[in-house]
Order: sequence, then C-alpha cells, then structure tokens
Amino acid sequence: MRRTFPAAALLAIAAITGSALAQESPELPANTGQPAPFFYKGKGPGRDNSYVERYEEDWSYLRDPALSTDPWFDPLKYIPLDPSGDIYLTLNGEIRFRYDNTDHKNFAIAPSATPGVGGKGPSFTPATGVSSNQLYKQRYELGADLHVGDYVRFYGELYHGQQTGHDAGDPIPGNLRDELGLVNGFGEIHDNTAATETGFRAGRQEIFFGNDLQVRANVSTNLPSPVFDGFRAYRDWGFARIDAFVYNVVDFENGILDDKDNAHTNLWGVYTSYDLPKYALAGVDAKTSVDLFYFGWRSSPFANGKGSAIYDDAALMTGAKIVAATGAGFITSQDHRDTFGLRGYGGLGDIDYDWQGAYQTGSYAGLSVDAFAVNTDTGYTFHDLPWKPRIGAHADIASGGASKADGTISTYQPMYPNSQYYAPNNEFSPTNFYDFAPRISVKPIPTVTAEYYYSFLWRYSEADAIYTGAPWPGGNGQNNYAATVLAPGRTIGRQSDLRITWEITPHLLMLDEFGVFDPGSAIRTAGGHTTVYLDANLTFKF
Repeated sequence: MRRTFPAAALLAIAAITGSALAQESPELPANTGQPAPFFYKGKGPGRDNSYVERYEEDWSYLRDPALSTDPWFDPLKYIPLDPSGDIYLTLNGEIRFRYDNTDHKNFAIAPSATPGVGGKGPSFTPATGVSSNQLYKQRYELGADLHVGDYVRFYGELYHGQQTGHDAGDPIPGNLRDELGLVNGFGEIHDNTAATETGFRAGRQEIFFGNDLQVRANVSTNLPSPVFDGFRAYRDWGFARIDAFVYNVVDFENGILDDKDNAHTNLWGVYTSYDLPKYALAGVDAKTSVDLFYFGWRSSPFANGKGSAIYDDAALMTGAKIVAATGAGFITSQDHRDTFGLRGYGGLGDIDYDWQGAYQTGSYAGLSVDAFAVNTDTGYTFHDLPWKPRIGAHADIASGGASKADGTISTYQPMYPNSQYYAPNNEFSPTNFYDFAPRISVKPIPTVTAEYYYSFLWRYSEADAIYTGAPWPGGNGQNNYAATVLAPGRTIGRQSDLRITWEITPHLLMLDEFGVFDPGSAIRTAGGHTTVYLDANLTFKF
C-alpha cells in the first residue's frame, strides 16, 4: 500500500505557509565580531554569523586594521604573506571538554530475541553487563585558510579527539578517539564579485545543508561527522544559492592520518535556496525562503561495519534469531535512496516557522522504496516581555514498514540527520515514528538561553522496529533496538529535556543538558528501562 498522500499534503501546506528560521546549533558560540554577511546561505546553523564549517568564515575585511575589534585574535584572522595583502592566511582553533553521563544506555533493551512459535509470544534475551556510562571527551582543532590571490584558496583542519571514562566503549569509534584526523582538506577555485560567489571545491569536506535534518555535520562527536571526500560546485547570489555535489563518506580510524575514503557509501545531489521578496500580511512584515533539494544516497551491505544496510521490519525477517549486534535475522542488501524535498522557512512578525517535507524512492533487497518524512517547527517570541520567551512546538513524522506482497519498503532512511533535535542523547533515529514536542525558551540575560521541551513519540508501523539514533543513520552500524520488531505497542516514549547555554565570552561557551526518557510499551516489552542523561560542555573557539 502506497503512503504518499500524507507527505504530499504536508508538502503543499509548507509551500503555502512558508517557514521558519533555520535550526540553530546550541553548541556554537555566537560570532558578533564580523559584519553581517551578504552571502549567508548554506553556512549555518550558528547564531550571529557563527558557522559549523569554519571555512565559510570571511575575514578579508580585516585588510583595514581600523575594523579590528578583538586585539587578541583578530591578528590571527588576517595574516598577509605578500606586500599587497592578496596572499593571506586565516587561522582558527577550538578546544572542547565534554562530560556525558547516561543511565541505562540504549534503554538496556534485549540484545537478541527469538520469534514465538505455536502461538507463544517472542522470547527476549535480557541485557547484561554495564548499562550506564560516564564519558570524558576532549576535542582539539586547528585550521588554516590560505588565500592565494582572488581565485584560489586552500583550507585544512586537523583534529585530535579523546574519550575516556567508565564503559567508554571497546573499540571507541574513530570519530571520538583519533590521534590526528583530517576533517577538512580541500582546494577551491572561486570567482567572487560584489553580486555573486561562484566556486568549485575538491577534497575532504565537512558539509551542512538546510536546517540540518537531512544532512548535517554532527559537532557533538569529537571529530565532526560525517565528513566526505569529493567535489562541490556552487553559485551564490545572496538571495539565492545552488549547490551540486558528489561525495564518498570518510571512515575515521584512530591513528595518525589513518582516516580513509569509503567508496561503498556515496552521497550526491543538488540543493537550492531562494529568498522570496519581503511582503506585508495584515500589516505585519513577513519573509519567506524556499529550498528545493535532491539527495542521492547508496550504501553497500556492511560498508561501514556490522549492520550496514539492514532494516528491521517483520516483512524482512528470515525466521532466524534476531541479534542486534550483527544484524542477524534480517535480509541484507545494498540500499539506494533518492530523496526529493521542499522546505519553507521564515517569519511573520513575531511568528517563526520552519516546515520541510521529503519523499524517497529507490530500492532495497528487490523492494521498491516508498517512504516520506515531514518536519514542522513553529514558534512565537514575545519580544516585548522580559526574558523574551519563545513558545513553540515541533511535529514530525517519518514512514516505516515493508510489504513483500506489494514489493515496497517504507522505512525512511534519514541519511545523516540531527537526531539530537528529537532526543538529546541520540536515543532513536527519525524513522518509523511520529512525534509532538512543545517547548519554551527564555533569555534571562542576552548571553544565557534556557530551553525546555517535552516530546511525545510513537511508532508509525508496529511491524517495524524502533531505530537507534547512533550509529544507525546513514547505514553506519547496527540497530541496537532490533528486538523491538517483535514487541507490540505503538508508544515509543516521552522525552523531557532542559538545556542551558551561557556565552561566557565571545570565544567561550558553556552548555549543560539534562534529559529523562520514559519508554513506552514498545520499548518496555523488549526489556527497556528509563534513561537519564546529563552532559556538560565547555568550548573555546577563536
């Protein structure tokens, strides 16, 4: 049975209403030193011109020393290497310390299960061993941007990451422990005028598109991930931008520059964005931007470790015992996805909104893909009240399930999503679910923001499993919740979360977060427990 009607309807609503401001990353300090950029699209999601990709920062205005506002670090942002200043170097760096404490990691869900026979229910294997961890994470980064005249630049970033603590993992993933990793390393040819930017990049690149719910660079891990090797061409008019790209994912491995291009997992596509002319509606100023995008994605079975290209739907079970750690008990196949999407975002007076819909086609194990996802985030900010409270909510849905009779699979492949948008500790992946999450944020002083939200989450298809948020998305690993395919119940659970950020200085940010996830019947039947999560970050950037 095809399920395209909900996606089509919500896509139409998004196109009519427009949508909100891009989602901002709370882990990025605001950058108030630079002037407002004319070319700003595709560079978020930081505040006040603070970008995930440091290579998007433009410090060329410091050719004029009178514009310098930071006597400590501005001298590192424009280092002329020739008398004319046409060849210059920009340096950046970051140090981050992070503490994570998780009680009942992965909810202590059963690691394996056996389907019932003869009318009996399924048998779940209780989880054993340590079910909590305390992690100490360290990130050190140094980047350099070399501009050679008006048309050529070279950019590179080196990272060192460490993870220690209680139940730190064995082995620790390369994006958390790496002696020395190259995160960005590319050459670029570009032609910039007062009205346009045009460029072509080749090499290793950290990327970010749109509101980060489809493809994003995750900055919560010590080394941002995913990172890609490949090519990107772009044209930017200020009010509009188009990007075309083709990439292979990079696998991080602990060592000295041991990270490798993985030709078995690929991402390609086109992303476009356009600002509609500003207008007034009922006497209120309004602005709307529209993004159209296409992502192609392909991953071979076991391309990125055990469990790659495995979907845990009852229709794909082989009848064998389910083992989450290996993916045993389900069909494996190359996974090919074509994702077509529309996003509208903007504001109407004090209202902001960001709505997005995507439809997926493709193939998996001889089945045709028929999947969709919709995300909406809408809020109202009381700018005239003390603390400037914003009250809002996001509602999301992504299809799940499969049917051998119809020859279709509807489990949405989120590729590289911001799973922390839905739950702070990557408790689950945004597929085979729907949710509703009211939230409120306040700013008691300009440098402090506090946000609280409460999410209600359900399964889209009870015949499909719940999927873990890390490392499953993008075919990067096994699904720790595979046993839930045998557990009845639609309710995934309820997430309560409080996040506080404090910009101590323009270069120093503190972030603290406390969350409680109360599992619903679909998780508790498989042995799941309430998870309590705490993390604290201190980030220095220049």
